[in-house]
Amino acid sequence: MNPSRENTTIAILVIAGIVLSGLFGFYITTIAKAATTSGQSSQAAVVNLDIVPDYGGATYDGFVLPTNIENGVVPTPATNTTGPGPNDNNITVSAGTAIKFVVTSWDNAINQNLTAQASTPFTAYNDTASGQVASAYSQGQSFVAMGIGHTFSIPQMGVNIPIPPTTAVVFTLTFAKPGVYMYTCDSPCGPGMGLVGYMEGYIIVTS
Repeated sequence: MNPSRENTTIAILVIAGIVLSGLFGFYITTIAKAATTSGQSSQAAVVNLDIVPDYGGATYDGFVLPTNIENGVVPTPATNTTGPGPNDNNITVSAGTAIKFVVTSWDNAINQNLTAQASTPFTAYNDTASGQVASAYSQGQSFVAMGIGHTFSIPQMGVNIPIPPTTAVVFTLTFAKPGVYMYTCDSPCGPGMGLVGYMEGYIIVTS
């Protein structure tokens, strides 16, 4: 193996290990709290989904299943001439069941100041020096110039939930009918936007 290429590979693996270990620690302290203290029905199924910056290489942010992070799964990074390797971020749930989503952003970038009305009730959790702070929004509630890095959007259902930087956002959805629903990010966030396996994936709803 070419020595320079070998050194580059080792450096990438070391950096990935450091990033993943830091993300996992933050997940345990903050995101797990959000999943268990959101006040949603304890009977609801829970879907955890992370937004990881540069997951597929520089500027390729991605929706990532926590099991991928826990298992150290890192796709082949994009280069100047090729896109990133595949990332399976599809989700399977049952129709007619209340599904609690916990979407956690590790991204600290603000890509948009969003003014809109909440399409779906949601609660955003942030860790502060004074402890964890929860901000709840009801359906139809307006917010002005909210700094966000991403959104969790399901166009087929009219769902468009803002995801501020380094925040866990919790909301509940019920899929009335079986089918395949695309979820995506509507906030400009780089080449991962609109790329299946990164800022786009599918929810498979079974009967």
